Amino acid sequence: MIIFGKIREHFPVRRLEWGCAGILMCLGLRLLDPADTFAQPAFSELAARASEGTWGAVLFWVGLLRLLVLYRNGAWKPSPELRGACAIFGGVIFIALAYGFEAAGVASTGSITYAFLALGEGSNIWTAAQDARVPFRERAKWKAS
Repeated sequence: MIIFGKIREHFPVRRLEWGCAGILMCLGLRLLDPADTFAQPAFSELAARASEGTWGAVLFWVGLLRLLVLYRNGAWKPSPELRGACAIFGGVIFIALAYGFEAAGVASTGSITYAFLALGEGSNIWTAAQDARVPFRERAKWKAS
């Protein structure tokens, strides 16, 4: 239970990271289910780039990897560099999704939603960068003494 206590301490600051990771993983699961989601016109641009299964697998594994990184970060060892890399990759995916929905030319709320999630990932990148800077300063002080 100590592990969950540590995660609970970090969660308020990282809740957007957890949310984005969960969204990616669940979107991946939705695209991997047997329903033909890409048959909808809003997905035409995304379907032109890769198959529904490919999108689903990428989103699922990126989301799961990110959840594992957040779990590791909160429970054992701070890993702001990994969190930042995951946030960058998540931001690129959300931008691709927003662009795909917008370029499809269909009135959809997807482009707006994913654009704001990409902005949220920008905030996550900033938070991870700030976290990476603090331990670096502390390490520099230890080496100096």
